[in-house]
Amino acid sequence: MAKILSTGFSLVEKFYDLDKANEVLSKADNALTLGGFKFGDDLIGEIKLSCTDSELIEAAENKARFCQLKIAQFGYGVRVYQQLSSFIRTFKISPPELEFNMESIIGSLNRFADPIWWRRKLRQIQAETVEQIHRDFRLVHAKASAYASDFTVKNRRYRNRQTAEMMKGLFVVPENSNPFGDFETLASVVERSHNSGIQQVSEIMTCSRGFEEFADEMGHAKEFYTGSAPSRFHSVNKNGIPNDKYDGSTAKECQEYFNEKWRRARAIFAKAGIRLYGHRVVEPHHDGCPHWHMLLFMEKEHVHTVRKTLRTLLTEDTPEEIPRSTTRFKPIRIRNSKGSAAGYILKYILKAITGSGLESINCSKAGQIDIAPADAAERATAWAKASRIRRFQKIGGPSITLWRELRMLGKGDKGKCEVANAMNTTLDKISEYALEKVRRAADSGNWKEFCLAMGGVQVKRDSQPIRIQYHIPDIVDEITGEVCRAKNKYGELASHRIIGVAWDSIVVITRRGTSQILTERELNAQRKMMAGVSEQIQSWHDDGRLFAPSEEEMQFLESCAIEDYQNMCLFMDYEALASNVLSDEVAPLDLCH
Repeated sequence: MAKILSTGFSLVEKFYDLDKANEVLSKADNALTLGGFKFGDDLIGEIKLSCTDSELIEAAENKARFCQLKIAQFGYGVRVYQQLSSFIRTFKISPPELEFNMESIIGSLNRFADPIWWRRKLRQIQAETVEQIHRDFRLVHAKASAYASDFTVKNRRYRNRQTAEMMKGLFVVPENSNPFGDFETLASVVERSHNSGIQQVSEIMTCSRGFEEFADEMGHAKEFYTGSAPSRFHSVNKNGIPNDKYDGSTAKECQEYFNEKWRRARAIFAKAGIRLYGHRVVEPHHDGCPHWHMLLFMEKEHVHTVRKTLRTLLTEDTPEEIPRSTTRFKPIRIRNSKGSAAGYILKYILKAITGSGLESINCSKAGQIDIAPADAAERATAWAKASRIRRFQKIGGPSITLWRELRMLGKGDKGKCEVANAMNTTLDKISEYALEKVRRAADSGNWKEFCLAMGGVQVKRDSQPIRIQYHIPDIVDEITGEVCRAKNKYGELASHRIIGVAWDSIVVITRRGTSQILTERELNAQRKMMAGVSEQIQSWHDDGRLFAPSEEEMQFLESCAIEDYQNMCLFMDYEALASNVLSDEVAPLDLCH
């Protein structure tokens, strides 16, 4: 950080003056210093965000320990929550909102006392703060470090290596499985999840292509829009010279600016009966300022209204800075003769995720950037993680979560959808056909047919035939048998989790059972225990101490069993069992213990 601050100080002094350099340096020093809170007579130590990750972890443990002591001293209550909330705000951490019930108070205070919670918050604040300092010193731009600072990229690379090494040594073991089987590593499971690079590109492109096919079939217009932020959000001009109009806004604040404009646009569209569908992609300019790309499909008569609304909203901020009509808002009409709509958005998705298939990287503000496509994708990902910006979002259409869940289903043994077979429920012919049509479309990866089977791209969620089924997990007391709602580690009611999909009153479970995450050492320990038990039983069998009961003995034991259908279990009739025990050594025993 010393090198970064000294380089930035010299750069600001070069383009401005010493006073400006001192001002920016003082601002950076204040941003890097957290804490300084006085709790009664205790002065709590500060945290310097220029520290290493190990020092940050130690600081998180110390702050959590302080909260633990205060909770132990004063107990769980609103006053303690208010005092500790003021304490954590000095570290730029927003406390969870209180619902003024005991469960909410306990959950919030337990978070304050959790070192992992502190570690996660402090790491995020450090990433945002350090990245913004680079932008304040004008160190992020096409001529130096495009998209994100080298510090952020290297730190992200280091964390990814740590995570990859950790996951290689962890195995996903399904519940009640044989420990002698071959199990997948956690890394392989994550690699094929929808969040992995290749899978993410495939899913977005499948949806975009399906939307385009649907639009062609319905005769809808295909539009591609690019929205840019006002000059006050840009720290550096395209030639590498600092922008005098930059007001110190963060990338997150710029994203909020776009979100606010889009919320207003959606309200206007809803009032006018305009329903859009498509995708939105957020990517950084060369200086780390975000801008939006939107691939939208709509009815042709709505094109003029949509363009006019978005242009009005995106140009109302500092209109005197707009030299031409396409400066803040650039619309493109997509025609089939010049290429597909999915092709327009493909390069932005690849540039943001993998960088594969691209020969060069271009920025609308700075032109071509001298950087390899793979490096550009890595930097764009590090920028989004540090700034907590959601880069991809589907607009309209059925639930993508439902699409993923239905792709987990197989076809039933009798040719029906598994929904009917799993619940032993007989559907009428119309429902069975409609349900199987939705499942088959998802299973084959046909997004257009999936949209049609779900009622179209503009159908409201509560009108769609299939929905996600959520459930709060239950726990069973092993002693009393009482069933109660499960709680998370902070003592709050566990959140709803997906268990399957629902069609009217029929529910199919797509996520059966649970899995354990075990280290190789833990897995080998289970194998040793099972091997030891197996050897012990075999030794009993070899020396004659273990024999299967005879047919007469089995009939006797079954006659002593009492079936409890309500609880689905068996009880032994110990009085009947004791009356038939003939051995003098066994008869006096208390058979209830």
